[in-house]
Amino acid sequence: MNNTNKIRESYLLVAISAACWGMMAILTRKLEELGFDSISISALRPTVAVLFYVLFTLIKNPKCFKTDLKGILFFIVYGVIALDGMFLSFTYAVKYTSIATASVLLFTNPIFVMIMSYFVFKEKFTLKKVLSLLLAILGCFLISRGYDSQAFKIDNLFGIGMGVLSGFTVALQNVLGKIGGKKYPPKTLLVYSFIFATIFLWFFRSPISLIQHTNNLTALFYVIAIGFVATVIPNGLFVKALQHVESSKASIVCSIEPIIAAILGYVIYKEVLEIPQVIGMVLILFSVVLIQLKDKKTKDYMNETAEYPKAS
Repeated sequence: MNNTNKIRESYLLVAISAACWGMMAILTRKLEELGFDSISISALRPTVAVLFYVLFTLIKNPKCFKTDLKGILFFIVYGVIALDGMFLSFTYAVKYTSIATASVLLFTNPIFVMIMSYFVFKEKFTLKKVLSLLLAILGCFLISRGYDSQAFKIDNLFGIGMGVLSGFTVALQNVLGKIGGKKYPPKTLLVYSFIFATIFLWFFRSPISLIQHTNNLTALFYVIAIGFVATVIPNGLFVKALQHVESSKASIVCSIEPIIAAILGYVIYKEVLEIPQVIGMVLILFSVVLIQLKDKKTKDYMNETAEYPKAS
């Protein structure tokens, strides 16, 4: 296969990854309808994924399990704060807002990466970055219906807050990924982080209770889908695609993720966005695309973190 075909195939893999991630909110809502509470849903995703990651690593590259005490502590922070933080916040965002709103707020993560990079990596703000930030803030205001006094209910505000937090925790995965990537291989970070993310959530929902709750084929189908289809498959395809395309361009293609979620929300649950909310969605997507049009220095940073895809 020549280089052009490889690039085309890689963009297709990115699009498939985005489509899988875009299904996340729908799968979360389906599990809620089957009686799973938010913490159980959050625990199911790493539980299913970690089974695959551990078995795959044991078979393909068991040396990846070799690490040190500092690494273990780092992976605990990454798994519990960054991964579990995203799993929990996104699940609650879907519960208390719409599928489209939760997915778009999750997609604000590049804006948070920009802000954190200023403090952690001393990257300067530019006019383009400031404009992206302002567009994202305005977009969040519109999609959360800040123009409507009825939107300021406790449940809705909580859901919006959780959506914003989900975007922050995905950004935290990227920043911590760059820090950890200086010392630890990507596969080591991935498998250990998911192990500790899973163990932490098991304190609140034991694996036995999760198995007992998965008491029919329908529940089993959605449990496997949320852990494998919406996590393992897109993460794997995204990493493979980044071998041939720049991470910044791949991130732009991923803009279809919240759009897919919004379409599915309309088709399956008849969720309709008001015109100002649609404008807000467009502003957020535009701000994310704008922030990906980076200079060489920032592109180098994105390429350094490319092996740590979000677990959205």
